[in-house]
Amino acid sequence: MALLLPLRDALEDEGNPDLLLVLYDLTGYAGARLKDRAAEIRGNVHSVLLNYLAAPLNAPDTVMAELALAETYRRYDIREAQLYVLMNVLAAGKTARWGGPLSDDMEETLAMAEALTGQRLQADGRPELALFFFRRAQVLARKGRMDAVNAGKLDTVIGELEAPVAGRDRNPLPGPDDCLGSARPDATRMAACRQAADRAIMTGNAILADKILSNLLNDVPLGSLREERYDAARDLYLLRQLNREDHDPALLESADLVANYLASINEATVAALIGTRVARTVIDRGTYDPRIAQMCGHIARRALRNGSAELALRMLAVQRAVTLSGIADADTPLSTATPDILERQVIAALLQIESAQIASTANYPRVAAAEWADVDRLVATVALGDFEKIERLTTINYAGVKDYVFPSYAAAVEFVGRLARGLPAQDPRRDEAIAGWISAVEAWWGDSVRADAMADEAIREIRAAPEGRLTALARLLTLRAGLVETTNPALTVRYTREAYEIVASQPGRESDRIELLLDMASDQTDRGLSLALVGEAQKLREATGTINLRTQVRLDLKRSFLAFDDGDHALALRLGEGAVASLVAAGKGDSWAIVEPARNLAGLYAALGRMDDARKTYETYVFPLSDPVLVGEEKAISDQLGLANLESYYGPDEKTVRTLSALLDRARRRVKDDRDLGRRILRAQAFAYLGLGEGAKAREAALDALRTPKPPATDTTSAREDRKLLETLVGADWLGSRAADAP
Repeated sequence: MALLLPLRDALEDEGNPDLLLVLYDLTGYAGARLKDRAAEIRGNVHSVLLNYLAAPLNAPDTVMAELALAETYRRYDIREAQLYVLMNVLAAGKTARWGGPLSDDMEETLAMAEALTGQRLQADGRPELALFFFRRAQVLARKGRMDAVNAGKLDTVIGELEAPVAGRDRNPLPGPDDCLGSARPDATRMAACRQAADRAIMTGNAILADKILSNLLNDVPLGSLREERYDAARDLYLLRQLNREDHDPALLESADLVANYLASINEATVAALIGTRVARTVIDRGTYDPRIAQMCGHIARRALRNGSAELALRMLAVQRAVTLSGIADADTPLSTATPDILERQVIAALLQIESAQIASTANYPRVAAAEWADVDRLVATVALGDFEKIERLTTINYAGVKDYVFPSYAAAVEFVGRLARGLPAQDPRRDEAIAGWISAVEAWWGDSVRADAMADEAIREIRAAPEGRLTALARLLTLRAGLVETTNPALTVRYTREAYEIVASQPGRESDRIELLLDMASDQTDRGLSLALVGEAQKLREATGTINLRTQVRLDLKRSFLAFDDGDHALALRLGEGAVASLVAAGKGDSWAIVEPARNLAGLYAALGRMDDARKTYETYVFPLSDPVLVGEEKAISDQLGLANLESYYGPDEKTVRTLSALLDRARRRVKDDRDLGRRILRAQAFAYLGLGEGAKAREAALDALRTPKPPATDTTSAREDRKLLETLVGADWLGSRAADAP
């Protein structure tokens, strides 16, 4: 297995599906021989997915790969996944049977799948349905499609089931009109309705069973399945797999409902096994179904969050194939494409951007390079006169989208940024789009190195031709200063000062001047200079009639911090609460504008011993806007860490420790190692353990934090934090350091 893992990475980066298929077949086989559960399942799962990507629906190799996966799931008692895979096999057999006589090999495969399905359902306490599948297997066994020993066992099981099932038949069960989901049936009624559907299937009345199960879901909107209705939705999907054509709209609707639900509860692998089959159906028919495409994007997004870059890349490939399905020439230049084709081609390009970014993070450079090259080739086919049309299809269309699917707003910004490079230097849209692109690369992709290089290049370009572009230069300088705030404080100070000089020379930009004065105050280690800069900002504010609300809030919060440091807690609290209240009054209580002020107010509450108010502030203003879909994984984890950090320093408990452990796991799986997030969480763990009196664990966490690679930092805050950790390691008295600055 140690030899297969590096080979897997190399072949994933190579991108050759035939070699990958061989590799994953070997991985599954080796995992079985070595009793490596994870390797065996991973190998067999990816073998199935790659077969679906490479071959038409119901191809023999795909069916055999699914049967092998079902057997693997059986041995490890992974019940739900086994059932779905078995039903995929049976659905393939159904389609083949409708097309003509089955081969002996296919009938043997189906006999095994029918028997395994009956066995699975019998173990789940569903005798009617188990008997139905056992009888189907028996028909094939009597044709010689099962060995004598297993055929005999099958006859025995059927005989043992028939009497109890006949006894259950005498029990009255509800009909379709008694199984309305809109009537909010309780668990007992739901179970009775599902048993009624099982009995109908057993007796050959699939229409009645479909009606009963459909009625149980009659008030469930697409994409809104909940746990209490999941069993009914699963049963309906499996029933339709057995009795409807693969492309039947009702079957596709059921698959979409179930797969999205499974993805939402982090069962992305099982969702992918469902999603790839229905996607293959759409692709083979040459039709475009945006609902199925979105389902694939949802599964990909969840897979990536769970740390499976390979599964995410598979599902993005499937989603892109669905998106382009039915387009005769997918390479049609964007400048000549019809509106419908243009929209789909742009979506496909955004999906390639997502794939490139995932491949880059997963260390698949060749895959990433190939995807980026395809994107740039497509960008080159756009007529610059269509820039605004592309903007509408990308950044405008995806701004604020909350659906948990790919493509994301960040991909849209990336596409427009790449397109904007072709605009003339004096076109203001060019600099604006590139600045937004740099921000997305830093905030969303978490790629500081690329963002730094892009910002430097953009600044050099404007300096070379500055006429009419000073406003853009000031924005880029401010952006670049923020990127190197901790790694190069001297450059931050220089760029902020240069941006201020540009803004100060332009009338009507008082708000921007105040913002930059506050930035310069934050850059100062000399408290006197910092106070002077804030004072200058306050004077400018008093001399200006109206300023930007965001600027006023920043100024009030900065003054609040200074008042707290001076011991004027009443003024500090009044300014901090007033800043947040002003945003709420302006209707921004549920917008991103309130997140940072709320975090600062929570920190103030915690420092004043009002931890409950700190939690309430986070829960009211920060966490509702901390969805990774909207802010990216790193920011979402950082928001959670913000409150946990306060708790670890001012009042830790066991829940704090559990929260930090969960955040550390998320950060290690979903955020690049060079982002410093893991080290910050470990540092918070050290404080939490010390607060709970667990010195050994605190020292261990502190040592892990110090050993974690981090970007070079020279600011005094980081230096103080590291000193505290070192004191822990040497056994210093932390009680004496509790009066120091909070982490």
